[in-house]
Amino acid sequence: MARLLVYQAIWGMENLPGVDMEADMPGVLARIFAAGFDGVGVSLMRADRAEAVARGVHDHGKSFEAIGFVFTAADVARYVDRAQALGAHHLNVQIMARPDKVDDAVALLTEFEAEAAKASIPVNYETHRGRLTNDALFTCRILDRMPNLRLTGDLSHYPLVHEMPLPVPDADMARMKKVLKHCWAFHGRVPGSHQIQVSIKAPQHHGWVDQMSAWWREGFADWLTRAGPGGELTFMPELGPPNYAITGLDGRELSDRWEEALMLKDMARALWTQVAEPVAA
Repeated sequence: MARLLVYQAIWGMENLPGVDMEADMPGVLARIFAAGFDGVGVSLMRADRAEAVARGVHDHGKSFEAIGFVFTAADVARYVDRAQALGAHHLNVQIMARPDKVDDAVALLTEFEAEAAKASIPVNYETHRGRLTNDALFTCRILDRMPNLRLTGDLSHYPLVHEMPLPVPDADMARMKKVLKHCWAFHGRVPGSHQIQVSIKAPQHHGWVDQMSAWWREGFADWLTRAGPGGELTFMPELGPPNYAITGLDGRELSDRWEEALMLKDMARALWTQVAEPVAA
């Protein structure tokens, strides 16, 4: 039976009160798993941290998403090898190269896909501002040319990049729906039209909480039509430290990231139940 795995971002644990990832990674992982997460996401940029996380995850009988930042096909090959060696569930790639033309982007991604095809684990490309997938317009043009491309949907970047108002205009909504049809994993964060990460507890942001929830629900449902019976979809709350997190004049964060990560975990599981139970029945 297909299932949802909810991860916590290791990056999202940075600067949290009582968290020391340098001295006590086992304690950090124990806290994450005691809170009910199924795994974590960790960057491969720091080899020592990635190795420590991989060991701890496997000791707990959990799984993890490996994250790589790539410019070339050789980078993809290197991160595929590393993710496989560490026993990752899948590799999530942020593409740092920013070609101006769709033809050039497609050519680059074709090289990446040749390396991904050799992998024994799935390789997904993250939707992220400041990357090749910077905006929904450019990304959708790539998807028209590469309909089998696997995305990790960090949908929060597109309302910000496009300054989407609420309700979301029809043209933007159509692009988001196209992106959702190519998502094989999700990163979870609620943006505003002008901020990348807002508090989901604040009443003024509930409109965006509702819109993101609707997109996640739609993405989960669409994934179920594509996935095999034993497929595993991952959803990772990814609430980053400052400057992702908004701070006051004293430099302190205005919201509790850990509390809201737990809220996003529960939200994702509730949305999954809504779409998965009718399919199972």
